Amino acid sequence: MADLTADVDFSYLRKMTGNEVTCLGPITQRSFLKNMGIDSRLEVLLMNCHDPSTRAQFIHSYDMLINPEKMGHRFQFFSVLNQGRLAQYKGMQKNTAPLPVAGFAELDV
Repeated sequence: MADLTADVDFSYLRKMTGNEVTCLGPITQRSFLKNMGIDSRLEVLLMNCHDPSTRAQFIHSYDMLINPEKMGHRFQFFSVLNQGRLAQYKGMQKNTAPLPVAGFAELDV
């Protein structure tokens, strides 16, 4: 039960990693969670929940996480990946962009 919130200098992190890794982000928590499908998840939860109190809690929690005035823009996601994690799979044409990384690219829904 500890708050691990910190102000992070992402440009410094990116600079210090050099060319050894690939850095993604930072992107807002709102964007990351939407890219991960939080809207679809909430929809399913609400569809299957019949308790008004629990439904209200789901909606309140969703709002807290993605509302730009709350946590949605205050918190950021940043990823440092070994470049091998972005490798193209066999059969991909050369000069094709690597596969997207979950949360850092929009979902196709």
